[in-house]
Order: sequence, then structure tokens, then C-alpha cells
Amino acid sequence: MMTTPTSFQINIPESSIKSLHDKLSLATFPDELTDANWELGAPLSHVKRLSEYWHNGFDWRAQEAKLNKLPQFKSKIATEKFGELDVHFVHEKSKVDGAIPLLFVHGWPGSFIEVTKLLPILTAGSETQPAFHVVAPSLPGFGFSDGPKERGFGLKQHAETVHNLMLSLGYDEYGMSNSSILSPC
Repeated sequence: MMTTPTSFQINIPESSIKSLHDKLSLATFPDELTDANWELGAPLSHVKRLSEYWHNGFDWRAQEAKLNKLPQFKSKIATEKFGELDVHFVHEKSKVDGAIPLLFVHGWPGSFIEVTKLLPILTAGSETQPAFHVVAPSLPGFGFSDGPKERGFGLKQHAETVHNLMLSLGYDEYGMSNSSILSPC
């Protein structure tokens, strides 16, 4: 069963933001290894700088407002053996007649945010480039989409979920762009 998409706006509770700030204020760091660089993971100096920025410089509400300008939705999508999952997605329709439906699948690690700068270009088209109706889901278990509750949800199920999402939106045929997770599909 698939449901009609419902409009979605990001609204992280203030208590979650406060909890993050509290945790960042209590962070302790180990001593830096001599000559540590990226071959051993992120250098401690970078981790400290990022922690400081998240604690004192990053404005979540500003980012949330920016993301909420996108046409976001959620829809319950059926998956064989895994039931329904509430899937989050951006659906930016082109104003160009004959625009091609395009499923834009984020990579790992990644999110629907990967498509945000491309949306105006993809939906506008030009005399020499086609226009697209872009659907950019948060894959199950990512971002604002439900994750599966049982083991065994793999590439086939991810592909089934996004295909069923496209069908629910009325797209029987569509192009696809992805960067890693569904590359073999």
C-alpha cells in the first residue's frame, strides 16, 4: 500500500539541540599523536575545531529554514517482507512541458542535501539540455526516512522502495542518478 504524500518540514526539537550543545560542552579529547595526519583518521586538531564550531558557531535553525524552502514530503511505501516505511523525499517539478522524471539517489555517507544545488539547473533545462522532475529521497534508515526494523534490508529492498516511490508519484518510466548505494542496480 502507498499513501498520498504529505508535506514535510524539518523541525528538530529545541531539547535535541540543547542536548547536543550540552554534550559538546562536556567533550574531552585525548592527546594528539606526534605527526598525526589523515592516514590515522581525522587529526585531533580538526576534530576539536569542528566540535568548537558545532558548539559555538553553527546555527541549526538557519540551516533548517534553508532546507525547509525545498518541497519536501513523506509517504508510506510498501516493501516486500519489510512492510511500510515512511519515506522522506524532495520532489521538485519542472515547469517545462515534457520534463523527464529523474530519481536522484544519494550516496553513503550522504543525504538528499546532495541534490540541492543542482535542483535549479535540472528543473530549468535549456535549448540544449532537457528539464527534469527531480525526486530525491532519503533512503530508508537515512535522514528523515524510517529505517527497517529487521535485518536483511539490502540493495534489492532499497531499489524496490525507491521504485515504488516513483510509481506512487505517477512515474512509470524515469531516469536515475546515484553516487554509490544503488550503483549495481
